[in-house]
Amino acid sequence: MLRHKLITLMMLFLSSIIVQQSHAAFPNDFSDVIWIDPNISSWAQTATVTANVSGSSLVINDSKRNVWPKAFDTAGDCCNRSLWVIVKFQGQWYASTFEYMRVGQINKFADTVNGQQIKRAPFLRTGFRWEPADGEVYGFMTSGIARFNLDNNNVQERSNVALYRWGVGPTNNVNFTEVPRGADGRPVGDGEPVDDEEPEVCVEPEVPATVNASHTYTGPAQGLVVITGAQNATLPLSENVSIVVKDDRSLTFTVSDETFSSAVAQDGTFEGVYNLSALGGSCQIIISVTGLVSGKNSSGTAQGIGNCIGSQANFNATYSATSPTEPSYLDQRPNTPKPRSVCGNNASVIPAVTLLLGEE
Repeated sequence: MLRHKLITLMMLFLSSIIVQQSHAAFPNDFSDVIWIDPNISSWAQTATVTANVSGSSLVINDSKRNVWPKAFDTAGDCCNRSLWVIVKFQGQWYASTFEYMRVGQINKFADTVNGQQIKRAPFLRTGFRWEPADGEVYGFMTSGIARFNLDNNNVQERSNVALYRWGVGPTNNVNFTEVPRGADGRPVGDGEPVDDEEPEVCVEPEVPATVNASHTYTGPAQGLVVITGAQNATLPLSENVSIVVKDDRSLTFTVSDETFSSAVAQDGTFEGVYNLSALGGSCQIIISVTGLVSGKNSSGTAQGIGNCIGSQANFNATYSATSPTEPSYLDQRPNTPKPRSVCGNNASVIPAVTLLLGEE
């Protein structure tokens, strides 16, 4: 009888330990998460999200995408949510916003998941920009506006955390082994497997590497910030913009010290959002940019409305920029013919055959 009681007590003790461990730490709670942006773990979880990658798009289906009110009354429908990524880096979980979400928006470019968008250490520092790696698990979450601070917060509510195994798909398993990274923050590959069983009889010449060139558009942006309310002022703005467009349609837009990443659509248009500080930082304005890339020319507009201390700031600007070269978009190039195989033991013929690419 005593032995039976001891066994029962031990089983209850072990069960309590297992339950405690299974409900401890991320993703069951945020007790082991370092918050780069404001700690919103206490906010009510009222939204439900799922996360997936489809082609070049990160798809965040959000039950509150059309419910939470806009925080910024700018051109279009920006913005009513912050998009978060929770990343395990060097054994530690970090939570950071990396994008704004417009009312009703569910798609972001998948390549915005990077240190450049997070903008803070340890994911972005001199010579280092973190990038996601296949096989690693990341958490995605939405909330009311909490980018950098809570100055423009609209609702103190958040969603669940949706887990996604990069390069694989949605998952419920948070466990993974971190991928080694180089000094620049990019994942380090394991290399190609080597077949030592038989010497190669046929040599397959390599297809020439695809050239993904960069094209830099520079030019002036001019506009006005009109402040009305407790204080009134009209501030002229003149800045230089730099737009780097690659042949894969990725785009980086920089004005002053602010940068955002986007992509050029099939019709040449792009859009993005950046922050503007005015009056020594007392005015914070979220700027929505729409632009067009056409050959060696790019032009567009920027608009935004922000709150100052007792005043409202209205921003309007245009820009025009040119580049010495123009993109040769990868998705518009003809397919490169596959080179012919070379069979035999005379390896010296390989360079000559490589010159015959495209011949049949």
